[in-house]
Amino acid sequence: MSNPRRVTADFKFNGKWLGKSLDDYLQSVTYTDVASGTSDQLDIVLQNIEMDWLGKKYPKKGDRVDGKIIFVNWDSILDKKVDCGAFVLDDVGFSGGPLTAEFGCVAAPINSSFNTRERTKTYKDVTIEEIAQEIADKYDLELRCSDADIRIKTIEQSQKTDSAFLYDLCDTYGLSMKVYKKAIVIYDQTVMEEKKTVAKLTRESFIDDRWEYKDALVGVYTGARISYKPGDGSDEISVYVGEKDEEAKDARVLHVNEVADSISDAYFKAAAAVNKSNQEATTLSGDIWPDPKICAGVTVKVSGLGKADGKYFVDKCVTEVGSSRSRQTVEMHKCQERLPRGPEPEEE
Repeated sequence: MSNPRRVTADFKFNGKWLGKSLDDYLQSVTYTDVASGTSDQLDIVLQNIEMDWLGKKYPKKGDRVDGKIIFVNWDSILDKKVDCGAFVLDDVGFSGGPLTAEFGCVAAPINSSFNTRERTKTYKDVTIEEIAQEIADKYDLELRCSDADIRIKTIEQSQKTDSAFLYDLCDTYGLSMKVYKKAIVIYDQTVMEEKKTVAKLTRESFIDDRWEYKDALVGVYTGARISYKPGDGSDEISVYVGEKDEEAKDARVLHVNEVADSISDAYFKAAAAVNKSNQEATTLSGDIWPDPKICAGVTVKVSGLGKADGKYFVDKCVTEVGSSRSRQTVEMHKCQERLPRGPEPEEE
């Protein structure tokens, strides 16, 4: 007797896994996993025929929720479990006709102002890693960080939450960031794109042939021009960063409307702006059959789609587990040559 593959889920509300009891309630689960720029989300819909979830099982906003997506019978008789991490329950809703309970959860520090309280602070002579460590310590989070030893002369956090400020800071300097399993994770996407692919997607991988490929010339650049100030009271100096001569016939130059405080600072900001724009130019998205190996932050090989074939970085992966059928929706960009973030150019 065969054991067909299927996808299910399990949740822990404030320390207690629901386990098999969840089978009586679960209608759908949507796990939104992002590589950078925002928080992961977990959305749960349960049947509420007995009104249990408006009674003795009622969870409170701010409760901790842990989630797992379970791929049953995936390798012969083995199950594959994907740890979605820890979330805060921040949205509770109920409705009738039919009776359902809906819980929206976001990945964030428990009972903190990480995403809510706006602050103003000036940082001087610090690295991105040092700023991230200070913020992580404030919320009792672990910091898992690489390639963030970029030194900044001065930067102001002006009426921004610590979450938004750190996301924006990393983005400006070409780093990726997310909060996962009680940790702030900061990494260089270039390193991740250079890793081996974890899976292969063909046209048959897309459910009902639902996919969309976009390849735009607008927004593709070979370099960038940016200004920096070598010292107090000095005039701005305009510099070009790129691997192709600025005056070349086919050069496409991005003018970065931001002033840096050194030539190395200018290099990081210019390279980050070019790489971000270029990665948004060639994209592939669609609904695929669920695969536990595919998640945000990995690379996959696409084959059988003609000019769209190649290596892709997964920016976002949404796993939907339903009572009838499960699926993953992926948003990816094609891996291309990126302007290197380092080594830093020497100071003039």
